[in-house]
Amino acid sequence: MLRLFPLLAIALLGSGTVVGAADRSYLITIPTLSVSSPEGAVSSPAGKPIGAPSYTIIQVAHLSQPVGPEVIFNEGPRGLGAFKGSKLGPDWKEAAQQATFAASRAVGEDPRTWQVTLKGASSGFYPMYGPSASAALAIAMVVARRGDALLPGVVITGAVDPEGRISAVGRLPEKMLMAAGAGFSTILIPSGQTRTPEWDLRPLAESLHMTVLEVSTIKEAYEKMTGQSF
Repeated sequence: MLRLFPLLAIALLGSGTVVGAADRSYLITIPTLSVSSPEGAVSSPAGKPIGAPSYTIIQVAHLSQPVGPEVIFNEGPRGLGAFKGSKLGPDWKEAAQQATFAASRAVGEDPRTWQVTLKGASSGFYPMYGPSASAALAIAMVVARRGDALLPGVVITGAVDPEGRISAVGRLPEKMLMAAGAGFSTILIPSGQTRTPEWDLRPLAESLHMTVLEVSTIKEAYEKMTGQSF
């Protein structure tokens, strides 16, 4: 997984600079499989991916006073190479708020002391929307705060609530195609979604040479994405 050097991450964050933080900040970049294109534009009729994962750059800091959580969304145009700053939809922003609560509580900290700055970076100009990136965002915040690292080749999609529970999301076959096209070998999905009335991911996973793992909490997902115990 891509993890940007701090200076590049700061450049991408741009106007999302931390203000009023009481101590050092933590930076991380994580790929997300939230829908970043209009309905039906993620994969071709032949089943080949034509989209790509987006990346979210996250900066976590502590506020000097417990008046948060303060979540800042940087939607400026500055990007990195082919990745441009994305517009973030209202449901994506709401999901990021939930991820902030889940992450701060997971590490045993008061969410009111957290300041989080997020910038989406995608290879297109479509807005990022939907709640399915929130599990990835929460895990990235915890990884940054604990100083661990993400394992290469692993990606997650799922919605997270403030208690850290991961719930169902849509369009998983398309997201698997997107992940495989970007070189990911393992995808974490919400529990019970490998086989649903809409799809059975097992044949697709076999054809893509991917491993599909179900997870129900961000702590469980964290261990699979870092190789570290929580």
